[in-house]
Amino acid sequence: MAIISCSFLLIFLMSVVSFPHFIDASVSDACTAAAAKSPNVNHDFCVTSLQVDPKSASANYVGLAEIATKLTSENATSTKAKIKDLLAQPGNGNIKPELSTCQDLYSEMIDSLSDAAKAISSFHYDDAMTYLSAALDAPADCEDTFSEKGNASVLSVEDANAKQLTAIALAFLNI
Repeated sequence: MAIISCSFLLIFLMSVVSFPHFIDASVSDACTAAAAKSPNVNHDFCVTSLQVDPKSASANYVGLAEIATKLTSENATSTKAKIKDLLAQPGNGNIKPELSTCQDLYSEMIDSLSDAAKAISSFHYDDAMTYLSAALDAPADCEDTFSEKGNASVLSVEDANAKQLTAIALAFLNI
């Protein structure tokens, strides 16, 4: 009986270790894999972003997806605060409708990212990818809001960063 239990345990451990989501990788190698998986991932941006979190050095792909999701959420929260400040400035009256739309989009993005983080921690990776995909739409939709009105976006940097971080999290879950 003990031999069967040990054999089962050994087979289980080998399957967990060989499963791609659980392979430890350096941040640079992981970002190379993510960039190969998704044309939306910039390797250098990926490395620079993830190295902000010391846990990334020893994280597996799922851990890196969690870190990227957390960073995206922080970015979205910061962007939403910036939008609030821009809405309060009297000189931005001509772009208030666009800013209001972007504020709503970032609120929805934050909710989607929260749901994605919960799904990742619960090992529901398909659900996490659905939530991350929804979050990925917000920055592009925000940019579209400005361009549809013929206005230059005042959030182009934030939108690009949010899009990139979300794409990174998605790519790690697809590896």
